[in-house]
Amino acid sequence: MKSNEYFIVHKSVLPEYFEQVIKARELINDKNYSVSDACKVQNISRSTYYKYKDYIFRPSKDTGNKAIFVIKTIDEKGVLSQILSVVYEKLGNIISINQDKPLDETAYITLAIDVSELKTTIEELKEDLNKINGVKSVDIMGVE
Repeated sequence: MKSNEYFIVHKSVLPEYFEQVIKARELINDKNYSVSDACKVQNISRSTYYKYKDYIFRPSKDTGNKAIFVIKTIDEKGVLSQILSVVYEKLGNIISINQDKPLDETAYITLAIDVSELKTTIEELKEDLNKINGVKSVDIMGVE
């Protein structure tokens, strides 16, 4: 996302469920709650949580330093190498890689990337990864 797409807004003018989404994410990340349990505790639906979880954050100096991408690819030589090259070119630092065993000629790759020195936006990195031959889809699963 581009920097001009953000607003700083006092929570008093926002729907209450925005704060509940943040609290649910904190329960999931800090206390190892399941999504269902965290949503029950915060009295929000799972769909509300999933709809807003990647867009609502508490302000902090560390917000936006790490991003988790889930990439669906065809099972073909060199696709992972191309993905890593694009991340490297954009100054992303890969923290972890998990590649599942391919099923039906489709592979799933999860990348945790330190984006603190990225020379582009996270959304533009996603678009660049989507352009790679062999990549079927790219989703940003979280930003912290």
